[in-house]
Amino acid sequence: MKNRHIVTFISTLVLGLCVLIQAQAQPYPSKPVRLIIPFPPGGTTDVVARLITTRVGAMWGGQAIILDYRAGASGLIGATAGVRAAPDGYVLTLGNNQSHASNASLYTNLGFDMIKDVQPVAMLARSRHVVVVPANSPYRTIKELISGGQTKPLNYASSSPGSSSHMVSEMFRLQTRMQGVHIPYKGAAAAVVDVIAGHVDFMTASYGSAAGHIQSGKLRALMISGEQREPKLPNLPTFAEEGYEALAADVWVGLFAPAGTPRTVVQQWSDALAKVMAQSDIKERFEAAGFDPWYKAAQEMEQFHSSEVLRWGKMVRDTGVKVE
Repeated sequence: MKNRHIVTFISTLVLGLCVLIQAQAQPYPSKPVRLIIPFPPGGTTDVVARLITTRVGAMWGGQAIILDYRAGASGLIGATAGVRAAPDGYVLTLGNNQSHASNASLYTNLGFDMIKDVQPVAMLARSRHVVVVPANSPYRTIKELISGGQTKPLNYASSSPGSSSHMVSEMFRLQTRMQGVHIPYKGAAAAVVDVIAGHVDFMTASYGSAAGHIQSGKLRALMISGEQREPKLPNLPTFAEEGYEALAADVWVGLFAPAGTPRTVVQQWSDALAKVMAQSDIKERFEAAGFDPWYKAAQEMEQFHSSEVLRWGKMVRDTGVKVE
């Protein structure tokens, strides 16, 4: 009887090891991958998500990559879900400079360590900031907007509390001594809609979220970030030209995994995205959406991410913005 129990135990152990070895031997990915988007559909991060998932899925033979929108709390809900996911490569997060940098300083009780608990995978794109007003606004230049704000309080929209949209506008307001009231939204798309409708006076928007509306004439652009003028808007002055070079922070979008994700999986994604970003038409598609392709591989992205957490932290302290 004892020998029979021993044989049964050994057989069960061997079977379990075989199952484990077989599971480990399965090539990645062997099931659908879930990509968390910490912001609502239709925003700048969503545009990048749809471009890359279509290309990577096709590259991997039609692999299913499911977009999982976890909007709320200025990107914190989605970022937290991504950090707490199993580190097996089947749940990744497409974040930006708020969800994966400035939130580390905006929240006093973040719930995780923005550097230790996050594994950067690849940088994908960046987008300029552009100050926009409704098409029928009385303010036709940035100087007129400043003068108006120094005379009376102006409402300004942002994509969410503590977003780069919010902080750049607030720093601009403080430097120019404008009177302003912050109106936060749940995503760039909703904020831009209300600027177009004239419900708010101005917004510092990502160029990706505003480009189409500027080109259609629904929004008037007054000033844009970047080292040089935007070729599609050659008459639009840059922040630096108007004397606000220090405010010319860009929006960036990158891919992240939970800390502890196997390096082979991180590298597989990084390599796949390098091939996507090198495709002949990808630059055109990104630029049409208001983005500049800005690929950084995993190792470079790790260093960049750490420096961005510190840089955006300084901006949070300078503006005094807090989100709870």
